[in-house]
Amino acid sequence: MGEAQARRLAPEQRKALLIEAAQETFATRGYTQAGLAEVASLAGVSKTLLYHYFPEGRPELYREVMEQLVSQAVEAVQGAARIPTSPDRRLADLVTALFGYFERHPDAYRLIILEPWGSGDPGVVAQAMAVRARLAGELNGLLAPAGQPLPVTMAGGAAAMGALLHLCELWLGDQITREQAIDVAHRFLTAGLTELDLL
Repeated sequence: MGEAQARRLAPEQRKALLIEAAQETFATRGYTQAGLAEVASLAGVSKTLLYHYFPEGRPELYREVMEQLVSQAVEAVQGAARIPTSPDRRLADLVTALFGYFERHPDAYRLIILEPWGSGDPGVVAQAMAVRARLAGELNGLLAPAGQPLPVTMAGGAAAMGALLHLCELWLGDQITREQAIDVAHRFLTAGLTELDLL
């Protein structure tokens, strides 16, 4: 897309185009190697215009990419976690939904879970922590009806999400199959959460 055509876009469309170009660039090059000139060129705008929308540059743009991806991941698991069925079945559906999301969006895991920690930017790292908390929050919603004290529910949800994300990493790194990861996740989480009286 040329700059003349980009100028005719509404501001929201232009911003979305920049985020899309940034996601592609970060997925290809990683946080530290991705250049803003490359993002601007891919979006068909000037680097000056990119800074107009994202004055903080790369960290702000990366946080926007993360926000978009985690919103999609949360949306994917929300439906599964809220189906009116047994907590054990909802947990299995949540696990399958999260794996399904990362299967459909193979770069998302690296961009929202792995890459931020090596960015060296405190804002990006803080957002990575918020991503984990937001995903764990979806799991906590499934566990809350068990009636355990809030610290137990929060700790159980955080531990379960940490284990689940690590199993995703093993699968995405071709160390185990998707089926093995889902099976271990379901059995491990069910046993642990049951022991805490959260299921």
